[in-house]
Amino acid sequence: MHRVRQQVLAAEPGNLLTYEDLVTEPSEFGAVAAALSRLGREGLVVRYAKGQYYRPQNSRFGPLPLSEGAILRTLTTQEGVVSAYLTGAALYNQLGLTTQVPVTIKVTTAKPRRTRPKRVAFVVRPAPERASDVPLLQWLEVLRDLRRIPDARPDKVLAQVQSHIKSLALAERRRLVGLATTLAPPRARAVLGALLELQGDIQGAARLRITLNPFTTYRLGLTTAALPNAPRWNIR
Repeated sequence: MHRVRQQVLAAEPGNLLTYEDLVTEPSEFGAVAAALSRLGREGLVVRYAKGQYYRPQNSRFGPLPLSEGAILRTLTTQEGVVSAYLTGAALYNQLGLTTQVPVTIKVTTAKPRRTRPKRVAFVVRPAPERASDVPLLQWLEVLRDLRRIPDARPDKVLAQVQSHIKSLALAERRRLVGLATTLAPPRARAVLGALLELQGDIQGAARLRITLNPFTTYRLGLTTAALPNAPRWNIR
């Protein structure tokens, strides 16, 4: 009990603590759970979800709720390794694609979860192979949801995607294409291929084209002004 109390007091307020943060042996989890429960009754920690607690940060108006950043760090990192990433409306707001601020944040997970923390929803996606893939995977999420981003016209979203792709180094662009061929749905691969073709990346566009069914049409609400070569990619 004394050891757990000292560890909690040493932790930064607002950061989530799990059993694994306090002990290394699973056989000790029961004792840690009992200690945290007692500290919760004392008001030193607040239970966020099963096995997750935090030391509240106090203001003159009382304890502050757990920050979104702390939630995301816990949900997207395991043992210091990035294992998931933010997606959905919270991501699109972060990227400046929508002004909507969602009540629930959406985070990827490598396998379905039966339980979830408050204000969090999960969507199944493979875990990133490396941390540098996360921004690329998130732009693929944008293409996946191109016409479903709240308060955003597909043409405007596409313009921002196009601007970002132009800013990528060649190695990053090749990595983006590689991730798209295995992880993105056909509609996202078609739009990415069309954008690369417009930018003169014939190799990248060709690599994506061979992954598509030539008879499938993608109705995404884009205008020919936004994507002049859309008909070549069966995009409507």
